[in-house]
Amino acid sequence: SGEGENTACAAAFARLTIQPPLLLPAPSLGIAISSPEIIQVLNNIKAPYNISTPTASLALRALSPTGLSLFRRNIQTLLENRQFLLTELPKLDGIVGILGANEANFVLAQVGNSRTRVPDNVKAKRAYTHMAEEDKVVVRFRGTEYGCEGALRITVGTREECERVLEKLRLVLRDDE
Repeated sequence: SGEGENTACAAAFARLTIQPPLLLPAPSLGIAISSPEIIQVLNNIKAPYNISTPTASLALRALSPTGLSLFRRNIQTLLENRQFLLTELPKLDGIVGILGANEANFVLAQVGNSRTRVPDNVKAKRAYTHMAEEDKVVVRFRGTEYGCEGALRITVGTREECERVLEKLRLVLRDDE
């Protein structure tokens, strides 16, 4: 018995997205990678279900050389645009910090008092509400979650989307001073 052979199970879940303007939910395809023995145990305990033909077709397209090339380009764009947000957000008056390891497709920016650098949930919630209702720019208020006081979750998008969220955030935070 080799060390770790019973703990070799790793699960990955791929989300195959259908891009807007359709705004349809994306089909999901779950996969597990492990030893044959552990896969057999998983097969024995899982509920039976099939993968639909459209989901299988999308998965095959996503895993084709063309699909993987597009995936790699999209990852590079995400990394560049995330770095752009990480560079530009701290320059805004009213952004007092960036939280987390920043290894995801979003950035957590802390909103607060520029002078004292203290996070402010009221100010963050006001910015969130104004941007959603008036500007039609959606960020997510995360100030009530542990360790996220004054935090807005900003999804990394296209460069144009990142520039727009920065501009709207700059305006709403300036008006709130």
